[in-house]
Amino acid sequence: MSNTKARSRFLLSPVALLRLSSLLFVFLMFGHMSAYPWSSASSLQEAQLVASMKSTDFTFMGERSSYWGLYFGWGILVALLLFTMAAMLWLLSDLARLAPRRLSLIAAVVSAACGGGAYISFRYFYVPPFLFFLANCVILLIVAVQLLRAPA
Repeated sequence: MSNTKARSRFLLSPVALLRLSSLLFVFLMFGHMSAYPWSSASSLQEAQLVASMKSTDFTFMGERSSYWGLYFGWGILVALLLFTMAAMLWLLSDLARLAPRRLSLIAAVVSAACGGGAYISFRYFYVPPFLFFLANCVILLIVAVQLLRAPA
């Protein structure tokens, strides 16, 4: 087999596609963090809203917080979860040859979650995260099918 065929075969392999998906999650994380602190407050109305979020406290399950604290903390948590997903997919890619059937289920579950992320991003956020989630959904669906077809 020629080197070109081997390279193209690898680039379409579950290992390479899982690592590509991992990188897309890293890009999603960087895109999410680029909006830090998740408020542009470019108009007076926006600045007043942010000030109100920072000054309005509430108690939930015995804990006191502000709406800004909840909003800001959630933004940090999302970045951490995106990075964790990237790391997990990268590490799981090594299992493609060892446990293809089990990994196909994981890929299918993450693909479905990415489909949900694509819908939520399209409905409530912006086009770039929609496209990244949609790409991950398709890539991971391809991985799941490839791994299901792999010899046991």
